[in-house]
Amino acid sequence: MKDTKYELLVAITNQGYTDLVMDAARSKGAGGGTIIHAKGTGVKKAAHFMGVSLATEKEIVLIVAKATEKSAIMNAIMDNTGAESKAKTLVFSLPVTETAGMRLIEEEFSETAESEDTDK
Repeated sequence: MKDTKYELLVAITNQGYTDLVMDAARSKGAGGGTIIHAKGTGVKKAAHFMGVSLATEKEIVLIVAKATEKSAIMNAIMDNTGAESKAKTLVFSLPVTETAGMRLIEEEFSETAESEDTDK
């Protein structure tokens, strides 16, 4: 599994901090991500109010990144939105063994970057 070309980065953060997570990831080469709304359950039982469970609101940011860029992106996310911050982000990676369509995304990204370089 060490020879995968891509990695799936999973960043779990407090609600409202996904822009900071993505800004940090983009600063190290990430192209974009997908955000999923979630609720945390944690080890402790969630507080209750009038019989309704009040679970902590979370957001999950999924980023497919080149394996060579994984560590830099993860470090940037943790440096900017890690456990010491209000975002309380946790990030981990999973190997991506197969992809479909990633080549098209890479080509589009390369063309955009080349276009920006020639505009300067």
